[in-house]
Amino acid sequence: MKYGLGIDTGGTYTDAVIYDLENSVLLATAKSVTVKENLETGINASLDLLPPDMLEKVKLVALSTTLATNACVEGRGSRAKLVMIGCDSDIVGKYGREYGLPDASEIIFLQGGHNQQGEVVSEPDWNCLKTRLAECESSTDAFAVVELWGIKNPEFEKRIKEFITINTGKLTICGHELTGEVNSLKRAASALLNAQLIPLVNSFINAVKASLASKGMNALLVIVRGDGSLMSEEYAREKPVETMISGPAASVAGGIWLTGEKDCIIIDMGGTTSDLAIVEDGKPGLTLEGANVGKWKTGIKSIAIDTLGLGGDSLIRHTAEGKPVIGPVRAAPLSWMVSRWPDILRQIKVLYHSKKRHTISLCEFFYLIRDISNDPFYTEKERKMAAGLKNGPRSIGDLAEATGTSIYENETSRIEKLGIIMRCGLTPTDIMHLSGDFCEWSREAALYGAEIMAHQLDMSLEKLKHEVYENMKEKLYISIVRLLLEKDDRQLVKDGISMQLYSLMVSSFHKARNIQTGAGGKNDFMLCSFSTKAKLVGIGAPIHIFLPDVARCLDTDYVIPENAGVANAVGAITGNVSVEETVVIRPRTIAAVGNIGYYCYSSVEREKFTKYEDAVDWAKAHAESSACRIAKERGADAVEILVDIFKNEADIQSDYNKNDLEPEASKTY
Repeated sequence: MKYGLGIDTGGTYTDAVIYDLENSVLLATAKSVTVKENLETGINASLDLLPPDMLEKVKLVALSTTLATNACVEGRGSRAKLVMIGCDSDIVGKYGREYGLPDASEIIFLQGGHNQQGEVVSEPDWNCLKTRLAECESSTDAFAVVELWGIKNPEFEKRIKEFITINTGKLTICGHELTGEVNSLKRAASALLNAQLIPLVNSFINAVKASLASKGMNALLVIVRGDGSLMSEEYAREKPVETMISGPAASVAGGIWLTGEKDCIIIDMGGTTSDLAIVEDGKPGLTLEGANVGKWKTGIKSIAIDTLGLGGDSLIRHTAEGKPVIGPVRAAPLSWMVSRWPDILRQIKVLYHSKKRHTISLCEFFYLIRDISNDPFYTEKERKMAAGLKNGPRSIGDLAEATGTSIYENETSRIEKLGIIMRCGLTPTDIMHLSGDFCEWSREAALYGAEIMAHQLDMSLEKLKHEVYENMKEKLYISIVRLLLEKDDRQLVKDGISMQLYSLMVSSFHKARNIQTGAGGKNDFMLCSFSTKAKLVGIGAPIHIFLPDVARCLDTDYVIPENAGVANAVGAITGNVSVEETVVIRPRTIAAVGNIGYYCYSSVEREKFTKYEDAVDWAKAHAESSACRIAKERGADAVEILVDIFKNEADIQSDYNKNDLEPEASKTY
């Protein structure tokens, strides 16, 4: 009997399941808290809860994780440098931030490259590159290389990657290795993000392997990609951006497997984010333009997921107007912090008894994840703040005092994003402790933290609890409505949700809730509402608290399956390897002569042919061999290959460019 082990490491929990691969049966489940500074701890805790005799029979381990997704939402990542060839620095500077790119001054720009047909324009300036590498090597962990027309001929991207590796020894990724996206800014975002995620994903894989080794397990390791298919450990280490939607993709697959629903909206609420996906005829849609998460717009193919910075660990703060605000910043719950460091409860009580009101939430703490004492990349103030946390968590005020600054000048954002320190504060998880919906950690810490916030907002504790829960439901409702509107009429929301439409959505939610609770007024002459025929499928630990009321507001049914809390791990172990490789054939023309042959463009090379039939034969053979190679790189054993040929022909007059002997024709195949 062959067993599979599915593991999902999220920002809050690490889930594990054992699955009978031969009979498609879920045999055992486990859940434990993710310890961000030591992922192995959470993984070990979950494995310890599974039957040892079943673990001995595991032949395959499939992983999924929201670590990369959360890093994108929270703006975290390692130090990476982008090299761009043949790109206009002014254009990149003007539009790059829309895709998540840094300021143009932080990018290495090189002249040269290829033209639109893949022909060499000029060599890059190798001396300039060597100088720039020397300047940034000590402050860079990995590099990303993108050429304007690298998708037509990746020759220079490959050579520059080799040059950087020889001169720095740092891991380097090229845009053409990740996506065939024409938009060079999307390719740049994909490559740079990939470079930033390398240490994060490597740390995750290393933690899993160490945990498996401690159990005497030596099973094949695969990881869920953003499109729901699987890839090998080696492939994931080099291309961690492929895991960007790994957790959400696994949750969708797990939701479908657990419920058998064919037409539904899957809502996965975790600690950091809530992920939504529409499923039609048992299959989730794929993104046409690439995955977008946080500030990043990439060309990476993935399941069409709408990610909302809302979860059990979303930080609760207050506005200047005295309103509670939930997320998108994530924080470790106060209840969890005190269960780990019990002495911190005394500090929370001191804050409670002081009865202070402040423009900044005072009941927030930091703890150290990684020591940076001797790392010159960080400022003296940042190193001093990290050093101040070596003996345990400190409140925001205490840390400011220890570093000789004020709470307004605590420059923590960068070292938070880089995963050096972690913030703790009041979260919905703490509120769940007060409502009895979740009782894992210190209820006393949650109570005092909530009382501090209620005093700050000048409201009762019951009012605060109500406001937080209603705010969570409202955010879910609006996200579902927006997702449905986008599916029904993309033009309606192509520029985002207008203030008028947003106000209508908010109004419809509150009127629906008033009807549910009997609080509707007799003067409500107009009752606007949104509804859907799609069933809502809820997965993730806290979703049962919020989904029933949201479903009623949308006049639909909902289902929260058994084992909903470990759906991601289920989706991981029930997946398979799938590869799509495309080769494009385009005509080569000269205005005075006409068609003189054909170009074949693949993801790794370009070839020329005189006869169309030869081009098609090469394209088919190359697509087959490339798909087979990539499938095996991703961990496939037996490979089944299907080849389709799509023709797109149009006779259109093309303009002659006297500076280009082979101008791009408008006729394509």
